[in-house]
Amino acid sequence: MDAPFPIDFVIPWVDGSDPVLGAVRSRYLTPAAASDDAVAGPTRYASDWEIVGCVASILRFAPFARNVFIVTDGQDPHLEGFISRYFPRTSTTVRVVGHREIFRGREEVLPVFNSRAIGTMIWNIDGLSEHFVYMDDDFALLRPAAPEDFFRGDRVVCYGRWMSAPWVRLLKALRPSHSGFKVQMLNALDYYKGGGSRFICLGHAPRPLLRSWFAVWAEERPDMLRINLTGKFREPFHFQAQEPFVLAMADEGKLALEPDGKNCHYYKYRDVPGYTERKIRSFVLHPDRLSVCMNSLDKCPSEDKNALREYLEGLFSCKLDL
Repeated sequence: MDAPFPIDFVIPWVDGSDPVLGAVRSRYLTPAAASDDAVAGPTRYASDWEIVGCVASILRFAPFARNVFIVTDGQDPHLEGFISRYFPRTSTTVRVVGHREIFRGREEVLPVFNSRAIGTMIWNIDGLSEHFVYMDDDFALLRPAAPEDFFRGDRVVCYGRWMSAPWVRLLKALRPSHSGFKVQMLNALDYYKGGGSRFICLGHAPRPLLRSWFAVWAEERPDMLRINLTGKFREPFHFQAQEPFVLAMADEGKLALEPDGKNCHYYKYRDVPGYTERKIRSFVLHPDRLSVCMNSLDKCPSEDKNALREYLEGLFSCKLDL
């Protein structure tokens, strides 16, 4: 399937088991940050086979992708053999991008282990297309995708929903040290628009973005840029980097808002009987849904993790190993 314009995919990734990166990270890590999975706990940096599944899903189900950029700090998932074995005829280029590339001109903030800072600067990748899709490394496409799943004419697709800002402000007041997902989208609303009654709660789903918007925003709002580039790890005052963009697109009438719950699956292991089995059954019963987010697989029992992996291997027609 041809896209009407080039579309790239960007995937931030880290392998927390790397002793070299772990030693660097430990120089800046406090005990409080190390014990909080929302900030810098082991789950934040854990990596198993998710990055392989994420890339495989793009190559299998989004063959129109021009490039896949894997953004990481001096690491390499070494996917060359995997790609040549299972996708020998792909026209998609997969390239590893270092932090020095996306933070060029701002190298003084390095090293950085804050996903908010990384998400703020991914638009700075050399050769990145104007239209690109951001995917966390624990996302995977579950069906053949079309360019219209991400961009429709001059409109950008957003998988999410409107949410009450006062309600999240109450949660923030009750837990002022919390660095949660919704709070950091609320922060974006407050920084970008000076407040408001609602914001778009982004789903755990692929996020189509426009490079030029972020380049202009970085020039016009250096105050916001500085906020996310302050601190080595995620802080309660940071904001979700894609939220200002979707708010701007909504204001301009250029947002196609699709409910994430009806379009995307979310898997976060719960210690209840049959949880993984029911989730996989849901994947089968809803083949029209675009993607899945497989959150915190390091906390998932091996039998459940293997069942999930085997289902995806059947879907992608490949083994998720290197």
